Amino acid sequence: MTDEPQIPPEPPPPPGQVVKAYDYGSYIELIVVYTGQTAMVPFTLTADDHYGDSDRWRAEYQRALAAGEITLEPPPPRPGPLPVEP
Repeated sequence: MTDEPQIPPEPPPPPGQVVKAYDYGSYIELIVVYTGQTAMVPFTLTADDHYGDSDRWRAEYQRALAAGEITLEPPPPRPGPLPVEP
């Protein structure tokens, strides 16, 4: 073995950009744009994500929140039922 100092691996790049964040109390839903895409997509942060996507999105969400790029908002109102005509 060599005595060269080991450089720690760089963290993976963020999967995209967090556009909005909604606090539903028991979970947080992000509205994200994946890298290379233009569509806004909902993503729910979970603690038991087997693919590791929640960890990467959580890091990006916390960075954007700390930088003041986004705010944690209450959930948008749900539309009510449509009126029934007699």
